[in-house]
Amino acid sequence: MHRFTQTESRTLAIEDRDYPEWHRGRKRYAVWLIDADVAPIRERVQRARSHLRNRFSPHQRPPHITLFVCGFWRDQARLEDDFDPLMLAVQLRALSAASVAPFTLTIGNLDSFDSAAFLGISGADEKLESLREALVQGREEIRQAPFTPHLTVGLYRDRFDKREVAQQLAAFPESAPIELQVDRIHFASYAARELGGAFEIVETFALGGRGQRG
Repeated sequence: MHRFTQTESRTLAIEDRDYPEWHRGRKRYAVWLIDADVAPIRERVQRARSHLRNRFSPHQRPPHITLFVCGFWRDQARLEDDFDPLMLAVQLRALSAASVAPFTLTIGNLDSFDSAAFLGISGADEKLESLREALVQGREEIRQAPFTPHLTVGLYRDRFDKREVAQQLAAFPESAPIELQVDRIHFASYAARELGGAFEIVETFALGGRGQRG
């Protein structure tokens, strides 16, 4: 299984630099995420990274599922891809109104986009969509491709032959699905100039209840 496009014969490579043309001097980038940093998932991610044998950038974040990409976190939005506290307040009100109950996601096996390998995710499609419909009330999401729930294993460090990578993906041992209980989501930011920079939780929203400051 893979989700490679047919336009390129090789994977896309992450460049080890700080992308000044992207951040334009701004410091923090913000997303909504689901924390998946639990032992069974950590173990599967590590096995997947080992299986693909040094194909990844060394810059890695703990296991998580990106739910919504907000933009550069600033006191006041000035540029088209900025995100500020007023937008966050609108999102929190919309999340409260949506009143999405806790749910369960199923973490599956190894797959890949052109730029990254990932673990597939299934289940709770309606709940995820309801959350995203609430979050878009704050601002349009910054996204270059349709939303596909996934858990990133690693970003490719070079332009590898997709046929070879696909063979490795197919050889990854099938494992029993892992259930992840989701009872809260997090608004977090990271240093825009650091590849794989650590998340800083700004806000935690308890599903079925009220948001709690993180």
